[in-house]
Amino acid sequence: MFIELSYSLEPQKIVMPGPIDKPVVIKRSRMIAKPADSDETDVRWGSYNNTSIAQFFAHTGTHIDLPFHIDPDGFKLNEFSLNDFIFEHPVLLEIPKGARERITVDEIKPYMHDLAGADLLLVYTGFSKIRNQAPERYVSEQPAFSVEAANYIVDNFNIRAYGIDLIGIENISEGKVATPTPFPVHKTFLLKKKQKSFLIEDLNLVPILGKKIHRFFAIPLRMYGMEAMPISAFAEVDN
Repeated sequence: MFIELSYSLEPQKIVMPGPIDKPVVIKRSRMIAKPADSDETDVRWGSYNNTSIAQFFAHTGTHIDLPFHIDPDGFKLNEFSLNDFIFEHPVLLEIPKGARERITVDEIKPYMHDLAGADLLLVYTGFSKIRNQAPERYVSEQPAFSVEAANYIVDNFNIRAYGIDLIGIENISEGKVATPTPFPVHKTFLLKKKQKSFLIEDLNLVPILGKKIHRFFAIPLRMYGMEAMPISAFAEVDN
């Protein structure tokens, strides 16, 4: 059985950090006559087909961050193969966290035997419970991995991707002002091993809690030169 783990891209259900525009569908052609109340002059009305242009921020909804996001020489989306987005040995950890708390090394170590054979690490903090009710807090007060935990994972396990039920792998406002380098958790996960690793952010992991996960898929639209992309995330689990 396959279970979808991406959040809906309906405009009213999208949570975005700051004043970033939500996705827009721009009409290019429509098969109906121009409505009397329409002021859209760039649409080909009365057309033989319906066509549209989609305009969206690459970090919209459930999405992946790639090395190019925080390194001008990092791997871009088109440099990944399809197999890079399919995982045969995913591990899901439940590590409850409240506002601005950190995932620590001591919380990861008890799972070292599970992680030894993993190619994907998923972490459910439970903070995503407030995503719909308090989206501002979901963005501004989100917990995160500690830099120490990120280094421990990268140094000790052969994991290719890291997913979490948060808007980001680290708190955005804190990551921006971190010293001596901004976004240290992103850089640890994405750059330390100089491999084709990526992050999966804003995941809905509730549907697979307590289930045996056989495979996990994080499938993006593979556009050229991108640092991020919304994905269709889904898992194969026992019925």
